[in-house]
Amino acid sequence: MRHPQRLSVPVHLERGLIEPLQDQLAGQLRRAIVRGQLAPRSRIPSTRTLAGVLGISRGVALAAYERLLAEGYITGRHGSGTYVCERTSAPPRPAAATEPVVDLRLDRPSSHGFPLAAWRAAWRRAGLHRPPLGGLPAAGLPALRAAIAAHLQDARGLDLDGHEVIVTPGRADALRLLLRAQGGPDPVIALEDPAPPELRDTLGRLGTVLPLPSDGSGARTDRIPATCDVVVVLPERGGPLGTRLPLERRRDLARWAHDSGGLVLEPAFDGLFTAEPDPLPPLPALADPWSTALAGSFSEVLTPTLRLAFAVVPRRLAGEIEQVMPAGPAITAQLAVTELLTSGCVSERVAGLSAQYAAKRALVRQALEAYPHTRLLGAHTGATATLLLPESVPATSVVAALRARRIQVAELAAYHHPGVRPGNGIVLGFGHLDGMSLRRALHALTRTLGEHHLTRRTAA
Repeated sequence: MRHPQRLSVPVHLERGLIEPLQDQLAGQLRRAIVRGQLAPRSRIPSTRTLAGVLGISRGVALAAYERLLAEGYITGRHGSGTYVCERTSAPPRPAAATEPVVDLRLDRPSSHGFPLAAWRAAWRRAGLHRPPLGGLPAAGLPALRAAIAAHLQDARGLDLDGHEVIVTPGRADALRLLLRAQGGPDPVIALEDPAPPELRDTLGRLGTVLPLPSDGSGARTDRIPATCDVVVVLPERGGPLGTRLPLERRRDLARWAHDSGGLVLEPAFDGLFTAEPDPLPPLPALADPWSTALAGSFSEVLTPTLRLAFAVVPRRLAGEIEQVMPAGPAITAQLAVTELLTSGCVSERVAGLSAQYAAKRALVRQALEAYPHTRLLGAHTGATATLLLPESVPATSVVAALRARRIQVAELAAYHHPGVRPGNGIVLGFGHLDGMSLRRALHALTRTLGEHHLTRRTAA
Protein backbone atom coordinates (compact mmCIF):
# COMPACT_ATOMS: atom_id res chain seq x y z
CA MET A 1 0.00 0.00 0.00
CA ARG A 2 1.38 3.41 -0.98
CA HIS A 3 1.92 5.86 1.87
CA PRO A 4 0.33 9.32 1.44
CA GLN A 5 2.84 11.82 0.09
CA ARG A 6 3.37 14.77 2.44
CA LEU A 7 3.43 18.40 1.28
CA SER A 8 7.02 19.66 1.43
CA VAL A 9 6.37 23.38 0.78
CA PRO A 10 4.33 25.88 2.82
CA VAL A 11 0.92 26.79 1.40
CA HIS A 12 -1.19 29.55 2.94
CA LEU A 13 -4.74 30.02 1.70
CA GLU A 14 -6.95 32.93 2.74
CA ARG A 15 -10.71 32.65 2.42
CA GLY A 16 -11.26 36.40 2.72
CA LEU A 17 -9.49 37.23 -0.53
CA ILE A 18 -11.22 37.92 -3.85
CA GLU A 19 -9.00 35.35 -5.54
CA PRO A 20 -10.66 31.90 -5.37
CA LEU A 21 -8.98 29.25 -3.23
CA GLN A 22 -8.16 27.05 -6.24
CA ASP A 23 -6.39 29.99 -7.92
CA GLN A 24 -4.42 30.72 -4.76
CA LEU A 25 -3.41 27.06 -4.45
CA ALA A 26 -2.44 26.70 -8.12
CA GLY A 27 -0.41 29.92 -7.99
CA GLN A 28 1.55 28.91 -4.90
CA LEU A 29 2.31 25.44 -6.21
CA ARG A 30 3.31 26.89 -9.58
CA ARG A 31 5.78 29.28 -7.90
CA ALA A 32 7.21 26.43 -5.84
CA ILE A 33 7.81 24.40 -9.02
CA VAL A 34 9.40 27.31 -10.90
CA ARG A 35 11.69 28.12 -7.96
CA GLY A 36 12.77 24.51 -7.59
CA GLN A 37 11.15 24.01 -4.17
CA LEU A 38 9.26 21.12 -5.74
CA ALA A 39 11.89 19.21 -7.69
CA PRO A 40 11.30 17.69 -11.14
CA ARG A 41 9.99 14.09 -11.00
CA SER A 42 9.04 14.48 -7.32
CA ARG A 43 5.64 13.14 -6.33
CA ILE A 44 3.15 15.55 -4.83
CA PRO A 45 0.22 14.72 -2.55
CA SER A 46 -3.03 13.41 -3.94
CA THR A 47 -5.95 15.81 -4.05
CA ARG A 48 -7.58 13.93 -1.17
CA THR A 49 -4.46 14.18 1.00
CA LEU A 50 -3.87 17.83 0.12
CA ALA A 51 -7.48 18.74 0.88
CA GLY A 52 -7.18 17.13 4.30
CA VAL A 53 -3.88 18.87 5.10
CA LEU A 54 -5.10 22.33 4.04
CA GLY A 55 -8.67 22.00 5.33
CA ILE A 56 -10.27 22.59 1.93
CA SER A 57 -12.68 20.65 -0.21
CA ARG A 58 -11.29 18.05 -2.58
CA GLY A 59 -12.94 19.93 -5.44
CA VAL A 60 -10.72 22.96 -4.74
CA ALA A 61 -7.57 20.82 -4.81
CA LEU A 62 -8.75 19.03 -7.96
CA ALA A 63 -9.41 22.34 -9.77
CA ALA A 64 -5.92 23.58 -8.88
CA TYR A 65 -4.29 20.35 -10.08
CA GLU A 66 -6.27 20.42 -13.33
CA ARG A 67 -4.98 23.92 -14.06
CA LEU A 68 -1.35 22.93 -13.37
CA LEU A 69 -1.82 19.80 -15.47
CA ALA A 70 -3.16 21.85 -18.40
CA GLU A 71 -0.23 24.28 -18.08
CA GLY A 72 2.32 21.45 -18.13
CA TYR A 73 3.69 21.85 -14.61
CA ILE A 74 2.54 18.46 -13.32
CA THR A 75 1.63 15.10 -14.81
CA GLY A 76 -0.37 12.11 -13.64
CA ARG A 77 0.82 8.53 -13.82
CA HIS A 78 -1.89 5.92 -13.71
CA GLY A 79 -1.67 3.90 -10.52
CA SER A 80 1.35 5.83 -9.31
CA GLY A 81 0.34 9.40 -8.46
CA THR A 82 0.97 12.97 -9.54
CA TYR A 83 4.47 14.23 -10.29
CA VAL A 84 6.26 17.48 -11.10
CA CYS A 85 7.21 17.65 -14.77
CA GLU A 86 10.75 17.98 -16.04
CA ARG A 87 11.63 21.64 -16.57
CA THR A 88 13.07 22.90 -19.83
CA SER A 89 15.10 26.08 -20.23
CA ALA A 90 11.87 28.09 -20.20
CA PRO A 91 8.93 27.62 -17.84
CA PRO A 92 6.26 25.42 -19.38
CA ARG A 93 3.49 27.42 -21.02
CA PRO A 94 0.31 26.29 -22.75
CA ALA A 95 0.03 26.83 -26.47
CA ALA A 96 -1.28 30.30 -27.24
CA ALA A 97 -4.33 28.91 -29.01
CA THR A 98 -5.39 26.99 -25.90
CA GLU A 99 -5.22 29.92 -23.48
CA PRO A 100 -8.59 31.49 -22.74
CA VAL A 101 -9.05 35.04 -23.97
CA VAL A 102 -9.10 37.65 -21.21
CA ASP A 103 -11.42 40.42 -22.36
CA LEU A 104 -10.79 43.77 -20.70
CA ARG A 105 -13.00 45.61 -23.17
CA LEU A 106 -16.11 44.68 -21.24
CA ASP A 107 -17.03 46.74 -18.21
CA ARG A 108 -19.25 44.10 -16.65
CA PRO A 109 -20.01 43.69 -12.94
CA SER A 110 -18.42 40.95 -10.91
CA SER A 111 -20.56 37.86 -10.34
CA HIS A 112 -18.57 37.01 -7.22
CA GLY A 113 -20.67 37.36 -4.07
CA PHE A 114 -23.92 37.91 -5.96
CA PRO A 115 -26.82 37.80 -3.45
CA LEU A 116 -28.43 34.81 -5.13
CA ALA A 117 -30.55 33.73 -2.16
CA ALA A 118 -32.04 37.22 -1.71
CA TRP A 119 -32.52 37.55 -5.47
CA ARG A 120 -34.43 34.27 -5.71
CA ALA A 121 -36.53 35.05 -2.66
CA ALA A 122 -37.49 38.51 -3.96
CA TRP A 123 -38.61 37.15 -7.33
CA ARG A 124 -40.44 34.23 -5.72
CA ARG A 125 -42.44 36.53 -3.47
CA ALA A 126 -43.05 38.96 -6.33
CA GLY A 127 -44.58 36.13 -8.33
CA LEU A 128 -47.24 35.58 -5.66
CA HIS A 129 -48.86 38.96 -6.35
CA ARG A 130 -51.77 39.26 -8.73
CA PRO A 131 -51.41 42.07 -11.29
CA PRO A 132 -53.73 45.00 -10.59
CA LEU A 133 -56.89 44.87 -12.67
CA GLY A 134 -56.59 48.51 -13.66
CA GLY A 135 -53.02 48.16 -14.93
CA LEU A 136 -49.81 49.60 -13.51
CA PRO A 137 -49.23 53.30 -12.83
CA ALA A 138 -47.51 54.87 -15.84
CA ALA A 139 -44.57 56.11 -13.76
CA GLY A 140 -44.12 52.83 -11.88
CA LEU A 141 -45.25 51.43 -8.56
CA PRO A 142 -45.22 54.14 -5.86
CA ALA A 143 -43.33 51.85 -3.47
CA LEU A 144 -40.60 51.28 -6.05
CA ARG A 145 -40.30 54.98 -6.86
CA ALA A 146 -39.97 55.77 -3.15
CA ALA A 147 -37.36 53.01 -2.73
CA ILE A 148 -35.29 54.36 -5.65
CA ALA A 149 -35.47 57.87 -4.17
CA ALA A 150 -34.29 56.55 -0.79
CA HIS A 151 -31.46 54.62 -2.49
CA LEU A 152 -30.27 57.75 -4.29
CA GLN A 153 -30.41 59.69 -1.04
CA ASP A 154 -28.28 57.09 0.74
CA ALA A 155 -25.86 56.36 -2.11
CA ARG A 156 -25.43 59.88 -3.55
CA GLY A 157 -26.78 62.28 -0.96
CA LEU A 158 -29.42 63.30 -3.50
CA ASP A 159 -32.51 65.11 -2.20
CA LEU A 160 -35.20 64.78 -4.85
CA ASP A 161 -37.34 67.70 -3.74
CA GLY A 162 -38.50 69.21 -7.03
CA HIS A 163 -37.94 66.01 -9.02
CA GLU A 164 -39.99 62.91 -9.75
CA VAL A 165 -38.79 59.32 -10.19
CA ILE A 166 -40.16 57.52 -13.24
CA VAL A 167 -39.56 53.80 -13.76
CA THR A 168 -38.62 52.69 -17.30
CA PRO A 169 -37.75 49.37 -18.98
CA GLY A 170 -34.14 50.45 -19.64
CA ARG A 171 -31.72 53.36 -19.37
CA ALA A 172 -32.05 54.07 -23.10
CA ASP A 173 -35.81 54.51 -22.56
CA ALA A 174 -35.12 56.95 -19.72
CA LEU A 175 -32.76 58.97 -21.92
CA ARG A 176 -35.23 59.01 -24.81
CA LEU A 177 -38.11 60.26 -22.67
CA LEU A 178 -36.01 63.04 -21.14
CA LEU A 179 -34.52 64.20 -24.42
CA ARG A 180 -37.82 64.25 -26.29
CA ALA A 181 -39.55 66.12 -23.46
CA GLN A 182 -36.83 68.76 -23.39
CA GLY A 183 -35.69 69.11 -27.00
CA GLY A 184 -38.47 67.77 -29.17
CA PRO A 185 -38.09 65.12 -31.89
CA ASP A 186 -34.48 66.05 -32.80
CA PRO A 187 -32.75 67.53 -29.74
CA VAL A 188 -29.22 68.91 -29.98
CA ILE A 189 -27.10 67.21 -27.35
CA ALA A 190 -23.67 68.30 -26.11
CA LEU A 191 -21.91 65.18 -24.81
CA GLU A 192 -18.77 65.22 -22.72
CA ASP A 193 -15.86 63.93 -24.81
CA PRO A 194 -14.46 61.32 -24.38
CA ALA A 195 -17.43 59.24 -23.24
CA PRO A 196 -18.44 55.55 -23.33
CA PRO A 197 -19.16 54.54 -26.96
CA GLU A 198 -22.48 52.88 -26.06
CA LEU A 199 -23.70 56.13 -24.49
CA ARG A 200 -22.72 58.12 -27.59
CA ASP A 201 -24.42 55.56 -29.84
CA THR A 202 -27.62 55.68 -27.78
CA LEU A 203 -27.74 59.48 -27.80
CA GLY A 204 -26.90 59.55 -31.51
CA ARG A 205 -30.06 57.57 -32.22
CA LEU A 206 -32.11 60.09 -30.26
CA GLY A 207 -30.74 63.41 -31.53
CA THR A 208 -27.79 65.35 -32.88
CA VAL A 209 -24.68 64.86 -30.74
CA LEU A 210 -21.96 67.53 -30.50
CA PRO A 211 -18.70 66.98 -28.61
CA LEU A 212 -18.12 68.90 -25.39
CA PRO A 213 -14.35 68.88 -24.77
CA SER A 214 -13.01 67.80 -21.40
CA ASP A 215 -9.71 68.12 -19.61
CA GLY A 216 -8.23 66.85 -16.37
CA SER A 217 -11.12 68.42 -14.46
CA GLY A 218 -13.92 67.01 -16.57
CA ALA A 219 -16.25 68.72 -19.03
CA ARG A 220 -15.21 72.19 -20.22
CA THR A 221 -18.21 74.28 -19.21
CA ASP A 222 -16.78 77.25 -21.13
CA ARG A 223 -17.12 75.27 -24.39
CA ILE A 224 -20.84 74.38 -24.27
CA PRO A 225 -22.24 74.79 -27.82
CA ALA A 226 -24.63 77.71 -28.06
CA THR A 227 -27.26 75.75 -29.98
CA CYS A 228 -27.69 72.73 -27.69
CA ASP A 229 -30.87 71.83 -25.82
CA VAL A 230 -29.28 69.33 -23.43
CA VAL A 231 -25.80 68.97 -21.92
CA VAL A 232 -24.89 65.37 -20.98
CA VAL A 233 -22.01 65.10 -18.51
CA LEU A 234 -20.44 62.45 -16.29
CA PRO A 235 -19.58 64.53 -13.23
CA GLU A 236 -18.90 61.76 -10.72
CA ARG A 237 -16.55 59.62 -12.79
CA GLY A 238 -16.05 60.91 -16.31
CA GLY A 239 -15.49 57.81 -18.38
CA PRO A 240 -13.00 56.71 -19.45
CA LEU A 241 -10.62 59.20 -17.82
CA GLY A 242 -12.06 58.97 -14.31
CA THR A 243 -12.31 62.76 -13.92
CA ARG A 244 -14.53 64.45 -11.34
CA LEU A 245 -16.21 67.73 -12.11
CA PRO A 246 -15.09 70.35 -9.54
CA LEU A 247 -17.53 72.52 -7.67
CA GLU A 248 -17.01 75.64 -9.77
CA ARG A 249 -17.79 73.80 -13.01
CA ARG A 250 -20.89 72.26 -11.43
CA ARG A 251 -22.03 75.78 -10.64
CA ASP A 252 -21.22 76.86 -14.20
CA LEU A 253 -23.50 74.12 -15.52
CA ALA A 254 -26.26 75.24 -13.19
CA ARG A 255 -25.89 78.82 -14.43
CA TRP A 256 -25.94 77.70 -18.07
CA ALA A 257 -29.15 75.76 -17.51
CA HIS A 258 -30.78 78.69 -15.71
CA ASP A 259 -29.80 81.24 -18.34
CA SER A 260 -30.52 79.13 -21.44
CA GLY A 261 -33.54 77.15 -20.28
CA GLY A 262 -31.64 73.99 -21.22
CA LEU A 263 -31.35 70.72 -19.34
CA VAL A 264 -28.29 69.20 -17.66
CA LEU A 265 -28.54 65.42 -17.88
CA GLU A 266 -26.40 62.93 -15.98
CA PRO A 267 -26.38 59.23 -16.92
CA ALA A 268 -26.11 57.97 -13.34
CA PHE A 269 -23.88 54.95 -13.69
CA ASP A 270 -24.26 52.97 -10.49
CA GLY A 271 -20.70 51.61 -10.47
CA LEU A 272 -18.78 54.31 -8.59
CA PHE A 273 -17.98 51.86 -5.78
CA THR A 274 -15.92 53.96 -3.44
CA ALA A 275 -16.16 54.11 0.33
CA GLU A 276 -14.61 57.58 0.49
CA PRO A 277 -16.92 60.41 1.59
CA ASP A 278 -17.94 62.72 -1.26
CA PRO A 279 -17.41 66.42 -0.48
CA LEU A 280 -19.03 67.54 -3.76
CA PRO A 281 -22.78 68.05 -3.96
CA PRO A 282 -24.53 66.19 -6.81
CA LEU A 283 -25.60 68.29 -9.76
CA PRO A 284 -29.33 68.19 -9.01
CA ALA A 285 -28.58 69.60 -5.55
CA LEU A 286 -26.85 72.65 -7.07
CA ALA A 287 -29.14 73.66 -9.89
CA ASP A 288 -32.77 74.64 -10.17
CA PRO A 289 -34.84 71.41 -10.06
CA TRP A 290 -36.34 72.52 -13.36
CA SER A 291 -33.02 72.18 -15.18
CA THR A 292 -31.37 68.95 -14.00
CA ALA A 293 -32.18 65.31 -14.68
CA LEU A 294 -30.68 61.91 -14.11
CA ALA A 295 -31.03 58.51 -15.84
CA GLY A 296 -29.85 55.35 -14.16
CA SER A 297 -30.23 51.63 -13.67
CA PHE A 298 -29.07 48.76 -11.48
CA SER A 299 -27.06 47.00 -14.18
CA GLU A 300 -23.70 47.35 -12.44
CA VAL A 301 -24.97 46.49 -8.97
CA LEU A 302 -27.28 43.62 -9.88
CA THR A 303 -27.22 42.51 -13.53
CA PRO A 304 -27.25 44.12 -17.00
CA THR A 305 -30.07 41.74 -17.95
CA LEU A 306 -32.52 43.37 -15.53
CA ARG A 307 -35.10 45.18 -17.62
CA LEU A 308 -35.69 48.00 -15.19
CA ALA A 309 -34.21 51.48 -15.00
CA PHE A 310 -35.30 54.93 -13.88
CA ALA A 311 -35.31 58.60 -14.75
CA VAL A 312 -35.16 61.41 -12.20
CA VAL A 313 -37.01 64.20 -14.00
CA PRO A 314 -37.90 67.82 -13.24
CA ARG A 315 -41.51 68.13 -12.18
CA ARG A 316 -42.15 70.46 -15.11
CA LEU A 317 -41.48 67.49 -17.44
CA ALA A 318 -42.99 64.69 -15.35
CA GLY A 319 -46.58 65.07 -16.52
CA GLU A 320 -45.61 65.26 -20.20
CA ILE A 321 -43.36 62.20 -19.89
CA GLU A 322 -46.04 60.14 -18.15
CA GLN A 323 -48.46 60.83 -21.00
CA VAL A 324 -46.10 59.27 -23.58
CA MET A 325 -44.71 56.48 -21.40
CA PRO A 326 -44.43 53.11 -23.14
CA ALA A 327 -45.34 49.95 -21.29
CA GLY A 328 -43.17 49.84 -18.18
CA PRO A 329 -41.37 46.91 -16.59
CA ALA A 330 -43.43 43.88 -15.56
CA ILE A 331 -45.01 44.01 -12.14
CA THR A 332 -42.88 41.08 -10.94
CA ALA A 333 -39.70 42.99 -11.79
CA GLN A 334 -40.95 46.12 -10.05
CA LEU A 335 -41.97 44.21 -6.92
CA ALA A 336 -38.71 42.23 -6.80
CA VAL A 337 -36.51 45.32 -7.13
CA THR A 338 -38.60 47.11 -4.51
CA GLU A 339 -37.86 44.32 -2.05
CA LEU A 340 -34.16 44.19 -2.95
CA LEU A 341 -33.91 47.92 -2.29
CA THR A 342 -35.96 48.13 0.90
CA SER A 343 -34.37 45.02 2.46
CA GLY A 344 -30.88 46.53 2.21
CA CYS A 345 -29.74 43.91 -0.29
CA VAL A 346 -28.71 46.49 -2.90
CA SER A 347 -26.75 48.62 -0.43
CA GLU A 348 -24.97 45.51 0.88
CA ARG A 349 -24.14 44.53 -2.70
CA VAL A 350 -22.67 47.98 -3.33
CA ALA A 351 -20.50 47.62 -0.22
CA GLY A 352 -19.35 44.15 -1.30
CA LEU A 353 -18.47 45.27 -4.81
CA SER A 354 -16.67 48.31 -3.43
CA ALA A 355 -14.37 46.01 -1.45
CA GLN A 356 -13.82 43.70 -4.43
CA TYR A 357 -13.03 46.49 -6.82
CA ALA A 358 -10.73 48.25 -4.36
CA ALA A 359 -8.53 45.14 -4.27
CA LYS A 360 -8.54 44.87 -8.08
CA ARG A 361 -7.73 48.55 -8.49
CA ALA A 362 -4.79 48.07 -6.14
CA LEU A 363 -3.44 45.33 -8.45
CA VAL A 364 -3.83 47.61 -11.47
CA ARG A 365 -2.07 50.50 -9.75
CA GLN A 366 0.73 48.25 -8.50
CA ALA A 367 1.37 46.98 -12.03
CA LEU A 368 1.00 50.19 -14.04
CA GLU A 369 1.71 53.27 -11.94
CA ALA A 370 5.48 52.84 -12.00
CA TYR A 371 5.98 53.72 -15.69
CA PRO A 372 7.34 57.28 -15.80
CA HIS A 373 6.31 57.91 -19.43
CA THR A 374 2.69 56.85 -19.04
CA ARG A 375 -0.26 58.09 -16.98
CA LEU A 376 -2.77 55.85 -15.25
CA LEU A 377 -6.18 57.52 -14.89
CA GLY A 378 -9.38 56.48 -13.16
CA ALA A 379 -7.82 53.74 -11.04
CA HIS A 380 -9.19 55.03 -7.72
CA THR A 381 -12.93 54.45 -8.25
CA GLY A 382 -15.06 52.05 -10.26
CA ALA A 383 -13.73 49.09 -12.22
CA THR A 384 -12.12 50.69 -15.26
CA ALA A 385 -8.85 52.53 -15.81
CA THR A 386 -7.13 54.25 -18.71
CA LEU A 387 -3.42 54.06 -19.46
CA LEU A 388 -2.20 57.06 -21.48
CA LEU A 389 0.81 56.18 -23.63
CA PRO A 390 3.58 58.39 -25.01
CA GLU A 391 3.29 59.34 -28.67
CA SER A 392 6.26 57.08 -29.44
CA VAL A 393 4.15 54.05 -28.45
CA PRO A 394 0.97 53.91 -30.59
CA ALA A 395 -2.00 52.39 -28.79
CA THR A 396 -2.80 50.35 -31.91
CA SER A 397 0.57 48.59 -31.60
CA VAL A 398 0.01 47.78 -27.92
CA VAL A 399 -3.49 46.50 -28.60
CA ALA A 400 -2.22 44.26 -31.41
CA ALA A 401 0.59 42.85 -29.26
CA LEU A 402 -1.84 42.12 -26.45
CA ARG A 403 -4.25 40.46 -28.85
CA ALA A 404 -1.45 38.09 -29.85
CA ARG A 405 -1.21 37.17 -26.18
CA ARG A 406 -4.99 36.61 -26.08
CA ILE A 407 -5.64 39.75 -24.06
CA GLN A 408 -8.24 42.13 -25.49
CA VAL A 409 -8.38 45.81 -24.54
CA ALA A 410 -10.08 48.87 -26.04
CA GLU A 411 -8.32 51.85 -27.55
CA LEU A 412 -9.06 55.23 -26.04
CA ALA A 413 -9.81 56.43 -29.59
CA ALA A 414 -13.09 54.47 -29.51
CA TYR A 415 -14.35 56.75 -26.73
CA HIS A 416 -13.91 59.98 -28.69
CA HIS A 417 -16.43 61.72 -30.93
CA PRO A 418 -15.77 61.18 -34.65
CA GLY A 419 -13.57 63.97 -35.98
CA VAL A 420 -12.03 64.75 -32.59
CA ARG A 421 -8.33 64.07 -32.27
CA PRO A 422 -8.24 61.01 -30.01
CA GLY A 423 -5.99 60.44 -27.07
CA ASN A 424 -3.27 57.79 -27.29
CA GLY A 425 -4.11 55.16 -24.73
CA ILE A 426 -5.89 51.96 -23.81
CA VAL A 427 -8.94 51.45 -21.61
CA LEU A 428 -9.12 48.49 -19.21
CA GLY A 429 -12.37 47.11 -17.78
CA PHE A 430 -11.62 44.59 -15.03
CA GLY A 431 -14.60 44.40 -12.68
CA HIS A 432 -15.75 41.03 -14.07
CA LEU A 433 -12.34 39.32 -13.88
CA ASP A 434 -11.20 36.87 -11.22
CA GLY A 435 -7.87 37.51 -9.55
CA MET A 436 -5.88 35.07 -11.66
CA SER A 437 -7.22 36.39 -14.97
CA LEU A 438 -6.51 39.97 -13.94
CA ARG A 439 -2.96 39.09 -12.90
CA ARG A 440 -2.39 37.26 -16.18
CA ALA A 441 -3.65 40.27 -18.15
CA LEU A 442 -1.48 42.70 -16.18
CA HIS A 443 1.55 40.46 -16.62
CA ALA A 444 0.96 40.38 -20.37
CA LEU A 445 0.52 44.15 -20.41
CA THR A 446 3.75 44.84 -18.52
CA ARG A 447 5.64 42.49 -20.84
CA THR A 448 4.16 44.29 -23.83
CA LEU A 449 5.11 47.69 -22.44
CA GLY A 450 8.64 46.40 -21.91
CA GLU A 451 8.81 45.23 -25.51
CA HIS A 452 7.82 48.77 -26.52
CA HIS A 453 10.83 50.11 -24.55
CA LEU A 454 8.84 51.45 -21.62
CA THR A 455 10.62 50.73 -18.35
CA ARG A 456 9.39 50.85 -14.78
CA ARG A 457 10.82 53.09 -12.11
CA THR A 458 12.99 51.24 -9.63
CA ALA A 459 12.83 51.83 -5.91
CA ALA A 460 15.56 54.11 -4.58
